[in-house]
Amino acid sequence: MTGHTAYVFDLDGVVRDFAPGGADAAIEAALGLPAGHVSATAFRSDLLLPTITGRQTFEQWYAAICAALEEVVPEPARVREHMTRWREHRGSVVDETVERLEALRSGRHRTYVFTNGTDYVPQELELLGVARLFDGVLNSSDFGLAKPDPRAYAAAHAAIEADLGRELGREHVWFTDDRAENVAAAREFGWAAELFTLTRPGAPPAG
Repeated sequence: MTGHTAYVFDLDGVVRDFAPGGADAAIEAALGLPAGHVSATAFRSDLLLPTITGRQTFEQWYAAICAALEEVVPEPARVREHMTRWREHRGSVVDETVERLEALRSGRHRTYVFTNGTDYVPQELELLGVARLFDGVLNSSDFGLAKPDPRAYAAAHAAIEADLGRELGREHVWFTDDRAENVAAAREFGWAAELFTLTRPGAPPAG
């Protein structure tokens, strides 16, 4: 991992974990929805893609999710009451990643977060207390392009070069993501990339 100029971390599943404290199961139970329905609705491509490519805001995405749930549970007040918990839950930090980032920062390395995210990501990083760990936020909602589109990596690389104030060979960028397709695309682009595997407390060891 050492010996690179820029260190780039995916956000969800790498820097933060949404599983601890998640409200989906409680919301589904309260609204009489099948397990997984809230997540399946939120991550429908017609709702998510416009959000992570900057064509709609986090608030518009949230409103669209609620509207979709109201098609199944035609009680807007109840849906909004319970979905407030979903909106407020912005995940928890992944301690092992924070430790790696702090070690890199102490060594004066440049660190970045690269996410298929919403316009709310900068505020979320502040809420999680990790904004201080990054020199820049490389966000698909700013680029209008999402991983694994190779143009998203080109936009992210250009943003890193702008931050450094100079050109940078692609091989000098290290990247980690929890999605294999994003890692493969990064390697194809020329970054040194590795797959991140999140180990939750109590989980059996891999292998």
